[in-house]
Amino acid sequence: MKKRGAPQLLAWSKSSQWRAISSAQAKKNLAALNAAPRCGALARSTGGPCRNPIKAGFNRCRLHGATPKGAKWHIAGPAITHVKTERKIRDRVRAAEKKARRLAKMAPEELEAHRQWQRAHQPGNAAARQRLRDERKQSAEVRAMMERPRPAPSAKSSELADQITALRAELDRRRDDEQKPKPIGAFA
Repeated sequence: MKKRGAPQLLAWSKSSQWRAISSAQAKKNLAALNAAPRCGALARSTGGPCRNPIKAGFNRCRLHGATPKGAKWHIAGPAITHVKTERKIRDRVRAAEKKARRLAKMAPEELEAHRQWQRAHQPGNAAARQRLRDERKQSAEVRAMMERPRPAPSAKSSELADQITALRAELDRRRDDEQKPKPIGAFA
């Protein structure tokens, strides 16, 4: 079986000096872990306080609520460090340059077709664009329906309207009768 890695690295990793350095670093890491503040939340498994170290910036461990809150917690916000910010800027500049090179290679007809497509299509997912198209279509149908003239009422519809008015008047009269106080006892 062939050994992997450079022979010097293998020899170094087996030396007593390397073992002393790694042992000292392991002890340092364990001491820092043991000195870290603890969560203290009620652990369901033991019934006692949780002994996990708290997460930086929170008062609880990752198991007991040290998660970001808010409606858009899953969306990446501004970079925390300047390194990440610079990397994001470089990536965006690189993408913009790539797009500019691609557009420069296009023929005038292709470029015009691309620009027309960009004007016609809004960014976002296809489902959201389809929902907006459906809403615009429904709004146009409602406007067209409202602009149509109403047909003249027929004799049957005017007769039904009269009956509805009479029944509503009867209903109002009965409600008024129910709300009047009723006489009690010998005065009835």
